[in-house]
Amino acid sequence: MKFLYEGCDYVVKTINAILKNHITLFGNSPKVEKINVGFTNTIYKINDSFIVKICTNINNESKFKKEIEFYKKNQENSLIPKLYYSSSDKRDIPYLYEIIEKVDGVSLYNVWHTFKEEQREDVIKQLCNAMKCIHSNTSEKYDWTKIIESEFLLLYEKAKKLNIFNKKEQKNLECAYDKFEEYLQSNDFVLIHNDLHFDNIIFNDGKIKLIDFERSMYAPRDFELTIIYRMIRKPWKFASEDTEQYTNLSHYLNIMSYIEKYYPKLVSISNLYKRLAIYDIVYFLKHLVQNPNIEELKNDVLLATKKVLEKDEID
Repeated sequence: MKFLYEGCDYVVKTINAILKNHITLFGNSPKVEKINVGFTNTIYKINDSFIVKICTNINNESKFKKEIEFYKKNQENSLIPKLYYSSSDKRDIPYLYEIIEKVDGVSLYNVWHTFKEEQREDVIKQLCNAMKCIHSNTSEKYDWTKIIESEFLLLYEKAKKLNIFNKKEQKNLECAYDKFEEYLQSNDFVLIHNDLHFDNIIFNDGKIKLIDFERSMYAPRDFELTIIYRMIRKPWKFASEDTEQYTNLSHYLNIMSYIEKYYPKLVSISNLYKRLAIYDIVYFLKHLVQNPNIEELKNDVLLATKKVLEKDEID
């Protein structure tokens, strides 16, 4: 077999070994293009048809294994790329890797602003179908409330040490925390994508495919909405630098109503918007303690706190 890469670099040796091990898939003289170099994964395009994703950062292996498991659990889902092969150990090749279908198209952010409302509705209908398939994978119940409470308390202690909130704001946050147990009760635990914004949805000729499953997890069904709901309210926050210019809040206003129409089970959860507000508190608080001088993040935390309390808001 003629290798297209030569040298002693471990990653170069790895892709050569992968090409050799999968000669029946790639052929004797495959076209190989390195398309991404990052801190966690190295990615090659093979014959314009396959993607080889190599976990070149061992600290990312647990997330990489999550993605592999996600693919295996969703083999019948036509709205995600096909998994051709995944390594389960590093005996022959020094890195974990996967071979997946190359998905043609562009990020949904690139084209959402060009759609008429009927096309937007159709795309969300497809997204709902994809989520239903993913969520068909279930798990045993666990103490979800305790996990969210523990994460909040850790972040809140950091915030207090940084003197981010005044006494009244602290009191409101503590009153909101007291509501976690009441609002976060969950019995419906499913596999979720956990990063569903438009940069992770590829659009091509009227059809979508989802990508990037390293954050997938088993959680209450409504937790899938956290990223979507934040994107609806602040679409520019999740867009890349190239696509941020296309984001217009008015283009996102009907997404939740479309989800309610095509996936009612996802939005018919008791106390849904209070639960989403609790998730917002934790999410924005996490970013705030890392950037304590950003007023917008503080306001986001306080707004979410107010939504949790509503009638119980402290004067």
